[in-house]
Amino acid sequence: MNTLNKADLIHGAYYKGECRNAEEARWNAEKQLFYYWRTKWGARFLATIHHPEDDEIYDVFVVERLCDATEEIPFDRLPY
Repeated sequence: MNTLNKADLIHGAYYKGECRNAEEARWNAEKQLFYYWRTKWGARFLATIHHPEDDEIYDVFVVERLCDATEEIPFDRLPY
């Protein structure tokens, strides 16, 4: 699957793509991470994931295209 380059991503924009736990994520250029909603054992929380250019070992968000947000993904609610 092809992915958009990091250099082409827009800060705060929402993207459709694919990773183990999400199909939609929001790009934070300052942190160089995607933010997304994750559900695990009935709990829903914000999580982050890398772009494929930054990690070849772990799960990454493979970016397909820009999209409209289905719901807000905030940058300021992570516990770290």
